[in-house]
Amino acid sequence: MVDEAIAQGLEAIVAARAALDSLERTLVARAREHGATWSELGEPLRLSKQGARRRHLAIDPIFARRPRRPPTIDEYHTEMLASLRAQRSSQR
Repeated sequence: MVDEAIAQGLEAIVAARAALDSLERTLVARAREHGATWSELGEPLRLSKQGARRRHLAIDPIFARRPRRPPTIDEYHTEMLASLRAQRSSQR
């Protein structure tokens, strides 16, 4: 059986950790919105740029704007041909 004071202390630690994690996510998202790189964020978090990115990629506002998957080769070629055709017709 855990002493009531110890249980309350552990619960306070869990609540504080959740609050700090939430604050960290908010600050990282705000920094990314303002152009901060993963390298710049990794330093104050004491993480490598890869570690910072791995930890926060799910909430990254820049990454969220990208499509879920890269285009296929056929989709890429179709888009490029349409762009070239549009350029040619605007030059006429």
